[in-house]
Amino acid sequence: MKMRTRLPWRLVATLGVLVLGVAGRGGPGAVSVKAQERYALVEGWPQYPSDMKFEMGTGIAVGADGVIYTIARDVDHWASHPLAMSRYKGRGSIARWGRDGRFLGMFAEEQEFIGPHSMYIDGDGFVWVVDREGHQVIKLTPEGDKLLAVGEYGVWGDDPAHFNGPTGVAFLPDGRFVVSDGYWNSRLVWFAADGSYLKEVGGLGTEPGKMASPHAIALAPDGTLIVANFCVLNAHSYVTSPGQISEGRLTGLSGCVQRYDVWSQEGEYLGPFGNGIANPGLALSVAVYGDRIYFGHTGSRRGRQHITVVDGETKQMIERLENVSVYVHQMAMDGQGDIYIASVYPEHGGEARGIAGPSFLRWSPSIR
Repeated sequence: MKMRTRLPWRLVATLGVLVLGVAGRGGPGAVSVKAQERYALVEGWPQYPSDMKFEMGTGIAVGADGVIYTIARDVDHWASHPLAMSRYKGRGSIARWGRDGRFLGMFAEEQEFIGPHSMYIDGDGFVWVVDREGHQVIKLTPEGDKLLAVGEYGVWGDDPAHFNGPTGVAFLPDGRFVVSDGYWNSRLVWFAADGSYLKEVGGLGTEPGKMASPHAIALAPDGTLIVANFCVLNAHSYVTSPGQISEGRLTGLSGCVQRYDVWSQEGEYLGPFGNGIANPGLALSVAVYGDRIYFGHTGSRRGRQHITVVDGETKQMIERLENVSVYVHQMAMDGQGDIYIASVYPEHGGEARGIAGPSFLRWSPSIR
């Protein structure tokens, strides 16, 4: 396994050159340029077993022990039978890997997911899976047993007991958690630690506090919530059932702005992050590790996927990796400074699907 700088990509972060937002103006967290670091792609990571299939990498997380967990949508039915997804159950979708790329085995193989969207490992070591097409958020023990399931399996809705295309979850210090729900409900939903419904905010719209599709959510170092507002409402209409979404959602939301929004832990809308990441293209993902915030977004054309890293305290940009050639659907970090990426549509970056393509990637700092 080796590291090399992979082209095409660009790391932009010379002092005072690139500004994401305008420092000292507008909403919370104005962003300016600070410094730069350099990353290289670790080729040959991970080392896929010869009999393993990965069609679309959607989720990735790193445990406290450094083990990397990945989750993928089922190769056999997602691409071939999108309208029949609810009839399929993807068993054993979670794999475990070492930092060196070694395959460490499957995890929670008895669990069945229909269309997993993201995954997380919380501070207590519990593994969480957000199953978009299963309309559930599932909490698993470190051994892989189901401990909690919020939402009804395979049943969509917009009431307190149901989701409609959930995308992510963030964990609050007091045990509550917040679900971004998601593709078709355009809301954030608060739950108690036991999974009981508390409240919701948001709704479809372009006015302050409204959103299109909240695609990802994370708890920032300052205690606020950062939400990726994804404007492409009709991106996945082909996997819906009759009556699942309104006709208006098929045409998109006029005036919608791709951005990252900031919310308080109690659901107060605080405005866009740093007046918005400049020209995000598509606001896809957000992750936090230590005092850094990682934004995964694309440029204005296919094949331009970027990662912008921001200091969580000063709100200054540390680095921006451009043209990593994958959709940055979800990110995770380890204690060595590596960035792990789940790539959901590699062909949009000119790559192949399956094992030949980058379902999962690892980028590592080559300059310390």
